[in-house]
This record gives sequence, C-alpha cells and structure tokens, in this order.
Amino acid sequence: MLPVIKRRAALAVLVRVAGMAVGAALAGCGPTTASARPVRPARVQIVPVQMYIVGVPQSPPVQQLIQHFFDRTFNAAQRTLRVIVGFQAPATTTVTALTAGGNAPWILSGCCVDWPMYLPFLERLDPFLRADNISETRWGTGQLSAFRNNGALYALPEDAACDVYLYRQDILDQLGLSYPAPDWTAAEALQLWRSCTGRTSSGAWRYGTGCPFGPGTTEGLPTVVAGFGGRFMDTAGTRCLLDEPGSIAAGRYWLHMVWDHIATWGDGSPNPAIQTGELVFTTAADPTVLYAVQQLGPSVKWDFIPWPRLPARRVGKLHDNFYGMSATVPDKAAAWEVLRFIAIEPQWSRFYMKFGLAPPMFASLMQEWYAVLRSTAPILRGKHLEYWGEPTLRGEGVYDYAFFKYQPTQALSLLQSLWTQAWNRQLPVHQAFQQAAAQINALQKAAATGPPPPTAKQQMAAGRRARARLQTMFEP
Repeated sequence: MLPVIKRRAALAVLVRVAGMAVGAALAGCGPTTASARPVRPARVQIVPVQMYIVGVPQSPPVQQLIQHFFDRTFNAAQRTLRVIVGFQAPATTTVTALTAGGNAPWILSGCCVDWPMYLPFLERLDPFLRADNISETRWGTGQLSAFRNNGALYALPEDAACDVYLYRQDILDQLGLSYPAPDWTAAEALQLWRSCTGRTSSGAWRYGTGCPFGPGTTEGLPTVVAGFGGRFMDTAGTRCLLDEPGSIAAGRYWLHMVWDHIATWGDGSPNPAIQTGELVFTTAADPTVLYAVQQLGPSVKWDFIPWPRLPARRVGKLHDNFYGMSATVPDKAAAWEVLRFIAIEPQWSRFYMKFGLAPPMFASLMQEWYAVLRSTAPILRGKHLEYWGEPTLRGEGVYDYAFFKYQPTQALSLLQSLWTQAWNRQLPVHQAFQQAAAQINALQKAAATGPPPPTAKQQMAAGRRARARLQTMFEP
C-alpha cells in the first residue's frame, strides 16, 4: 500500500459561511424531516456512498444538508434505490475494510494519493461508459489520465480545476511593485518574489512565495518538472527520469529559492502566513476560493494569478480528486446508477460548486461556476476566477501524482529521503536527483523480475481462507 500524503485544507470555519454558500446551494429546499422524504416500497436497496467534500467540515449538520440534497434529487426519483451519504474515512481505514471484505461503501471518493491506494479495489469504469454511450470527451484533455491503469479507467475526476496562486496586491502596492501579467515567465516570477522578500516593519520574515512542494513529499514535483521539459518517470511507470537535465533544472529553480529564504513550503493549501503578510504569494488548491472569501475578505487587496510560464511549457497543476466504485459491490448496476449521478450528471456538480464554492467536474461547467461564485459572493466579482479553469480548457493541466509500477512504496520512500536531503542542503540538487533515479531504477528492475504482487481479489481470497482456518480451530 502507498502511504497517504494529503493536502487537505484546515477550513474548520466553513460553517460560518453557511448562510452564503449553503443557502445558495439549497435554494428552494425545505428542512430535512422524515415527512419530507418520499414514501417508498419496503424493498429498497441502500447504496452507501463515501463522500469527500473539499474544505467542508465533517460535521452532522453538513452531512444532513448533503443527505437532504440526495433525498430531494436522486432518492426522490428512484423506487428501489436509496443513497445514504457518509463522510470519507481515512483511506487506510477504508482500505482495511475492503481488504477484509467488511462493510465498505459502494461508492468511494478521495483526493491526492488516496486514489492509488484504492486502485486494487476499484471496478473498471470504461465498460459502463461504453454501455451507456457516454463519451470521454465530456472531460478535458488529460483529465482522465491519472485514473488509468494498463489502459483501463478506474475513477472519474471530481473537478476540472488547476492550481493558481493567491497573492496580496496591497503588499505589492506598498513595495511599489507591479502586479504580474497573466503570461508572466519563471524568470519574471523569480525577480518579483525576490523583491517581495525581507523583513516586515514588525521584524518578521516575509517570504515572496510558497513552493508547490516540500520536504518529505513529491507533491508538485511532476508538474514543475514537466514545465522545465523534464519527466518524473516514463509512461510505463517503470523508470525514474529525474536525472534528465530538465528535471534537475526544475529542482534547482525551486530549491535555490528555498535556500535563499525566498520561498517556503506549500502543499497546494493556502498558507495562513498570507493573512499576516508574512507571505505574498501562496499556491492555491480546491478550498482556496472559500478561504480567500472568509479569511481575506474585503479587508485586504488580493487576487488570483495563474502559475508562471515555465521554460519548456506552460503547465497547470490539475486536481486529482476522484470518484470510484468498489469492485466487490453486490449490485454493480445499482452502484453505477449512483456513480453516474454523482460523477457524470450535472445536478450534483452544480450543488457541489455552490455548497463549497469548489470548481465543477467538467470544463464545460467552468463558465457557470464563475457566474455562480460571482453571484454568491459579491467580493469575487472583480477577481480573476477564470485562471482556475483556463489551463484545463487549454489542455495544459498536469496531474500531480505519478506512481512507479513496481514497489511503489519503497521507490517513494527513497525519493522522499533524497529529496529531503536536497531540501536541507545535505546534497546538491543534481546529486539528489541522479541518486534517486539510479536507486529507484535498480529497485524497479529487481522487482520486475520477481513474482507479480497479488491482486486485490487474491488478497481478499487469502483473507477469507485465513478466517475460515481460524474458525475451524475453535470449533468444538
């Protein structure tokens, strides 16, 4: 199993915005009561859904609001199916239940490296898409790429957004610096970020920017490496390519800023230092719009800007939140009916983008999202929301997570160790990347010649046999 590396944003204050965002999402819906639910026949099949909602606190009132949406939409239109919504458990907890054949949700959702953990337990989805004549062109170029394994599709994207930067325009005003243009280059970004760096009037250190990755994690690395013309690994996932010149150039660009105290660690979540003025630019992932509305509001001058154009190509960091179906559900047709409603039909996506101000799953809904946000939160009317969707619409999005085919956990551990050494200036960037490539490729080669790892079905079958043996040991 792969370790969980999350970039969840700690936005526990979301409930304070319920009157704004949730009110818009539930317009026309009454309170949830037993009498409001449709009367159903006795034989109703319950479909448990594990939902991951970006930036939303996992509290009973929020879960009731989401359940109410499904009761008034999907459940009201069904005679034999009923969705019951639960919040996402830790990925390791869910995977343990799936491995043991326990009581696990039929529909799963998550983000970041959760999806590869779930991969052995997910049902292949492309046959369902073909049976229902659903074209993959509904999704933008490259949106489905992260969720394929050996050519098969195992999950569907939760949104179509790319990371942007959130930045403090008022600090640039104070420093007499111009705002960046949308097509700013890596060289221009470096000059601007360096100019922002230094001591504040209170004596605190101010960083120019957040770095899109940090020590102990490879998050952000595949995207920035692609922007410098390098490659994180080959398309088969069997060779590490961080020893290529473009990959090393990407590492040098960012790590020299870290060493010079121009950049600080960022993982895609808005850094709280942006509020205090100790950070001028912060990388911005899914919950950042809501964060900016709540935490910055009208008290400071701020806006969004896309990632700078890197030397080899312009890139955007695609979000890899996903929806999938458990491979062991007793009724795959029923599970697909629910998954199709969540991941393909627009109703849930429209509710989702109003509920948490989060981007939609389809690029075709992006213009609608801009309009929804500007009508829901007036402060957003003058902000450059289009930068969230433009990279996806142009096919520039790059997924942030890539995994080696053989021994992924060991390979990731090697890379994290060497990357952290480079971050802490214990190794030069080129040596760290070259050693990472050499050691990971040796590991991959050795693993490829050994026996293949057991499949999910083989693991579950072995678990059933083990439980049966234990049971017979204690029989009288």
